[in-house]
Amino acid sequence: MLSGKDNSGFGWDEYRQMVVAKCAMWNSYISSHKAVGQFRHHSFPYCDQLTSIHAKDRAIGKYAQTAADIIE
Repeated sequence: MLSGKDNSGFGWDEYRQMVVAKCAMWNSYISSHKAVGQFRHHSFPYCDQLTSIHAKDRAIGKYAQTAADIIE
């Protein structure tokens, strides 16, 4: 949501540790991404730590797999 295409209305509230946006933006996004609605008022207190662990190095070589690839 924070870095996806056409999601410029979303932001991050550092104090509350949650994704923020105007109601119209949330409603529009949730209408096409139903499962995301549960996170509208949800804080993510460990987001910074998880981002530092998971957002760095990624496999990009011939045998790289996404989570979806592994599940299949």
